[in-house]
Amino acid sequence: MIAGSGRPQVDALGTRVRIPPRQMVEFQFKSEIKSAMTTVAGERHRLGLDVRATPGHTNGCVTYVLNDCSIAFTGDALLIRGCGRTDFQQGSSESLYHSVHSQIFTLPDQCLLYPAHDYTGQTVTTVGEEKRLNPRLSKSLSEFIAIMNNLNLPYPKQIDEALPANMVCGLQGNPGEPHR
Repeated sequence: MIAGSGRPQVDALGTRVRIPPRQMVEFQFKSEIKSAMTTVAGERHRLGLDVRATPGHTNGCVTYVLNDCSIAFTGDALLIRGCGRTDFQQGSSESLYHSVHSQIFTLPDQCLLYPAHDYTGQTVTTVGEEKRLNPRLSKSLSEFIAIMNNLNLPYPKQIDEALPANMVCGLQGNPGEPHR
């Protein structure tokens, strides 16, 4: 699966989303915001989201937290009872551990966490549950690194196609060519 998109994608709410390099995210809402607004990780904006850099699975991972800290969208950094793999796409077990512990586990225990996906059908967890029950991230840094280094996951079937596309935000073809 290609995770980025050079061209904005439109969802059912009319939201256009593009993920360019360096943790920048552009939102454009048809009814409320006429021009594109750019948010950099670490900034808070009028949509009510705090954007937190959570690299480790990839360099570009971010977590979106509602300003009242009641809900966070963790992407692939923190999954329910797991986390994103760190063995490709500029991954780093040490960075992921520090990101989760400093940017997600510092949220209130009752904060609802919505990961990008789950392989068992679950959709939500809480900070408190993950701090207690996550079999990887509830460990010390050295234990976490050892776990991640010994996952022995199979090589993803389409990674040779997806990784180069992810590195350029899903853009295909000649970089100087206009995209329609």
